[in-house]
Amino acid sequence: MAKSLGAGTKGDLPGRRNSLIAGISVAISVVIMIVSISVSDGFGKEIRGKVSGFAGDIAVKVPGEELTNSVYPLTIDNPKLKLIKELNGISAVQGVAYITGVMKHNDQIEGIMLKGVDTSYDWSFIQNHLVKKVKGVTLFLPDLNNLSADRIVISSRLASKLGLSVGDRPYLYFIGESVKTRRYTIEAIFDARLEEIDKGLVLCNIDNVRDILNWGSEEYSSLELLVDRGVKPKSRISAVEEILIDREGSQFVDMEVLTPDVLFPHLFDWLSLLDLNVLIVLTLMMVVAGFNMISGLLIILFEKISMIGLLKSLGMRDASIHKLFLIRALTIVAKGILAGNIIALALLYLQIRFKLIPLDPVNYFVDHIPVHINFLKILSLDIISLIVIAAILYIPARFISGVEPDKSLRQQ
Repeated sequence: MAKSLGAGTKGDLPGRRNSLIAGISVAISVVIMIVSISVSDGFGKEIRGKVSGFAGDIAVKVPGEELTNSVYPLTIDNPKLKLIKELNGISAVQGVAYITGVMKHNDQIEGIMLKGVDTSYDWSFIQNHLVKKVKGVTLFLPDLNNLSADRIVISSRLASKLGLSVGDRPYLYFIGESVKTRRYTIEAIFDARLEEIDKGLVLCNIDNVRDILNWGSEEYSSLELLVDRGVKPKSRISAVEEILIDREGSQFVDMEVLTPDVLFPHLFDWLSLLDLNVLIVLTLMMVVAGFNMISGLLIILFEKISMIGLLKSLGMRDASIHKLFLIRALTIVAKGILAGNIIALALLYLQIRFKLIPLDPVNYFVDHIPVHINFLKILSLDIISLIVIAAILYIPARFISGVEPDKSLRQQ
């Protein structure tokens, strides 16, 4: 009987058309919702991944100082580093040292941030963002895990400003009590598109920076801790603090253990704003789809008013009649959700495969709209959408209860 309410016959074109319009409305709403979630997750994954690649999932630094501090060294002995590495959920502990300087090549000069990394440094992030071509010339991509002491890796923006390429040997000047000059060979060029964060970044062996700063082998600007996949960085902070913070005899804390959202609030505030916009879009789309389905269901009800009167005269209850119409409406909704899923996933795949929609990396940190498909989220969205729309569809129930059998049958 529910199937007969669908106005699916050739002779019932208005009802068929309205059912189609309602289904298309649901499909469009689902497409917008799935695309919004996937793009938001894509931005979140890209930016969090880049920040983690630059500063780790957890950072340990001197209180009141920046991660790039080169004045007050963070002193951590090897036994403590070993204890941190053995913590559950910690995949790597990277000691780094920074110093600001100036790089000169030919007549061009640019300010730089020299970052020294130790042998435990995870190069996978930089390796994945190495520039493959400079001025049309294909570059050899080296294994940075074996970076020698006289080699450096520089950002693409710095290379572009100074006209540098792999194999060049620019001069580096560091100004302190005296001017120290160093000259290294460029091993590779990376492009992480972190703009203000990495535009002057130069990576090298940590011993080079320690030599310039006259630091010892257990002195660092900061520590970068990487966590295992699926582990929340904040859940490991207290365990790291227990190892690093000296509490003997006093509560004096000589270091801070922080996560990237605290260190780079402007980036994560932007992500939070994006998530809020997505939440607003999801709410609006569910409401729009729901009320479009209400209008479609009401039209079906008006077209079948004589049938409703007949069913009532035969003794069928209002709730049972409403159930029949609700089943038909939910069938339309289910088809719309299925169609929306297929269309959305096709569009997302095309964006992942061909990067059809570009972006300005200066403003968005990526050169195309990033997409991350989370099938569990999509399934949850489908179920929630179905439940919300089903709840909204109970509104037309009052119409059925107001139908009088005698009057509706006389209209037949």
